[in-house]
Amino acid sequence: MSSSRVQVLLAAVMLSAVARAQKLQTPAPPPQLSPKAAYDDAMHPLEATRHSIANWSDAEKQALQVAVGRAATECAARDPKTFSGDALIDLARLCALGQAWPVVVQTTKLYISADAPTKPLLNQAYAAQVDAELHLKDETSALAGALAMLKAVPYDALVAEVVDEAIAYMQFVHTRDALTLGAARQPLLLANLRTARTPADPTLPPPTIAPQSIHDLYAAGIAFAALQQLANQPDAARSTLAALDAAVPTDLAPDESIPITAARKRYTFLGQPLPQIRMLDSLSMPNKLPELPAHGAITALLLFPDWCAQCVQLGPQFAQTVFMVEGREAYLYALLAETLPPKPKRPPVKDAPPDPPTPRELLAETPTVVVPPSVLTQFAADDFPFLIIADAHGIIRVIQPAAEDVLQPGGTLDSAVAVVGRTWPIRPAAATGPPKPAATSKP
Repeated sequence: MSSSRVQVLLAAVMLSAVARAQKLQTPAPPPQLSPKAAYDDAMHPLEATRHSIANWSDAEKQALQVAVGRAATECAARDPKTFSGDALIDLARLCALGQAWPVVVQTTKLYISADAPTKPLLNQAYAAQVDAELHLKDETSALAGALAMLKAVPYDALVAEVVDEAIAYMQFVHTRDALTLGAARQPLLLANLRTARTPADPTLPPPTIAPQSIHDLYAAGIAFAALQQLANQPDAARSTLAALDAAVPTDLAPDESIPITAARKRYTFLGQPLPQIRMLDSLSMPNKLPELPAHGAITALLLFPDWCAQCVQLGPQFAQTVFMVEGREAYLYALLAETLPPKPKRPPVKDAPPDPPTPRELLAETPTVVVPPSVLTQFAADDFPFLIIADAHGIIRVIQPAAEDVLQPGGTLDSAVAVVGRTWPIRPAAATGPPKPAATSKP
């Protein structure tokens, strides 16, 4: 073989090796949501805005008021004892619209206790009963009803929604009861996750109850671990998380793996120091960037994007930066993530209506800090308003979405701050240490 031919072969081998090495070094593209899931994610801001009654027009609010009044009248005109079967569930739905909660409880209990061979709407009966008891602030009965529901009906999306609602009601005020309910649900979650790992038998008829997605099951499971963290049970939380991860299939599609990764990311913040948050501007007076976390006090942050109109409307409720809960000092700041492009400046037009105020203008002179959109990604925040609470030592204890009534006196914020303050009280050394200088310049 000639030397030139040998050189050609060696060159070909070297080029092939280089190509293989480059292929191995090329990072795999990040996972992508399916087109359907990407569409749902893109529509989330619009759906969240539509869902909030605070964003409804006056005509829609008036129509709702009329509907509630008519339903209340029709409910009062009917005696639950004269109905049976599915009609009882229809009556419960009517009375729930009319906000006649005691009648809803009476009606659903008649259905649940009826001596009937089958009760196809038993899950709806329990769901309506527990929801009504929560509206009546009868927490003891709601817990008993939720526990009975978990034993009586298959764990499906409706049951999951009711249990989530009950735990959200209990977690900061009746934490022990929330733990009891979460512990009763956890085996059902794990069983459904293990079932999801097994391919469906094509010879069997499809299930009558639509199964929950894997990431929804995982989110509920990791919320129980977060609840154990809130109760200062880190060992139990680690065991819960280990069992949850062991039950999750390994070959997940991106539509499942991406939300699960976000849930895990949020959870990892618990028990860790509040990370540095990039702050762009302060809307309070004087215009000074705050110290995060607050020194020697509890820090509560309410994070939301500028498109969340119902979040921006909370502005008048957080006029006070410093507040006291059970004798403990806490600082509240809103974090406004600006995601919308600024409106172009147009020349004034005579008699033209003024432009609607921007979120910055609506939140002027409130304890609001403007942050970049990357802060939403930093905390994997996807539902708003998003609540973050760090204890007096700067350690994150609560990180989760909150309801729109989060700032109501005695509501979620006050209750969460109280739990954090009682569970992790400030140590004397931290209380007497020198204060850290506050940030006064914009980075």
